[in-house]
Amino acid sequence: MKRKGFTLVELLVVIGIIALLIGILLPTFSKAREAANRSACLSAERQLYQAMYMYSIQSHDQVPLGHVSDEFQWNYNANFANSSKAFVMQLGFLREANLMANAAAFFCPSESDPQWQFRTELNPWPFVSVPSATAHHTRLGFGVRPGWSWGQSGSLPSPMARLTKMKGKAIIADLLIGPTYVAARHKSGVNVCYADGSAHWVRKGDFENAHWNTIKYDDFGPEHDDSLLNNATDPPSGVWAELDRH
Repeated sequence: MKRKGFTLVELLVVIGIIALLIGILLPTFSKAREAANRSACLSAERQLYQAMYMYSIQSHDQVPLGHVSDEFQWNYNANFANSSKAFVMQLGFLREANLMANAAAFFCPSESDPQWQFRTELNPWPFVSVPSATAHHTRLGFGVRPGWSWGQSGSLPSPMARLTKMKGKAIIADLLIGPTYVAARHKSGVNVCYADGSAHWVRKGDFENAHWNTIKYDDFGPEHDDSLLNNATDPPSGVWAELDRH
């Protein structure tokens, strides 16, 4: 008589082979997905630069770079909103000027934290324009070069950054708030866009420093400013200075 079906041993062998193949292929698929996300992230930064360039033409070379108050880490807001105030700031000016039609280009596809993802409960899109007890800031997936202070009352930096004065400086990058933010996204480095419109990948080892490496998740404060950018040293120091073309 002919056998019908498989024996238990044969089934176990097949299951074992399938499990082995999954174990081999999953990391490959994960790496391929991250490579695609990294490319999309870099493309988004280039789109942001094009919008910023157009903004500079309309605004006598001024561009909306900088940080909020005295915290260089707070350089990613598009809109400030709480129970008493609501106003556009930083790269949010590109949207208000109708220079960026693709809203998703403000965000990195590798981001997993809803505070920096596109259109989540914690990160509203479009911007909250009316103060309320439940209002949230709109945070973008990228940070801009700090050094020009935006007020928590809605005041603009005076003077504002000028694009033609930046030359080889890094002006847009993946979040550089601290090492945990880099590790949660592309892990081994960040995408960076420069004032000349070029953009490329920079390895973490090429820009990190000892103080910056100690910053924990959600650890904000002016005491970290120098690890982000210190223009008082010669040459300037900090992660943003290390990203610059020397």
